Amino acid sequence: MTDALLPVGRVVGLHGVSGKIKVNVFSGDPSGVQHASVVRLSKQASAEGAARQKTFDVISAQRVRGCAVFHLNGIDSVETAQDWMGAEASVARGELPEPDAGEYYVNDLVGCEMVGEDGVIIGRVVDVMPGAAHDWLTIRRTDGAEAFLPLVEAFVREVDVKSRRIRVSPPEGWENAV
Repeated sequence: MTDALLPVGRVVGLHGVSGKIKVNVFSGDPSGVQHASVVRLSKQASAEGAARQKTFDVISAQRVRGCAVFHLNGIDSVETAQDWMGAEASVARGELPEPDAGEYYVNDLVGCEMVGEDGVIIGRVVDVMPGAAHDWLTIRRTDGAEAFLPLVEAFVREVDVKSRRIRVSPPEGWENAV
């Protein structure tokens, strides 16, 4: 597997008694991850145990009530599946569908240079945060301050993933807001 792995969701529950895991997919649509042949689970250290990650071959995958349910080779009991509760699930980029026009994977946006309509560099995208109505770009501005911009067509004019550049038209006074 040479493709970069992209985080796609989090293990939020179990399904059945054979160790299937239920993954709440970040995009809200599990159909794109159901065709993955491999899933990596990563769990941070907690009071229950040390940090760990492991890659599993997918035996089967299905959609159940808005989540992706995976049967993974090596997780064959409820007890084993329970150990992965809360883990982040990642899949190979090449196994994900290409995003629709105007949609992007978070990894495509993070690190992009952000420029104004005049071509002047405003900063760099450091994160994309989900919101109730729309996502938000977290920008490290050239002056070092952090700012947020709604990821909506009114402000984001053009996204050029290949050039790692986003052209924006932020609202008046935005540069003074933190």
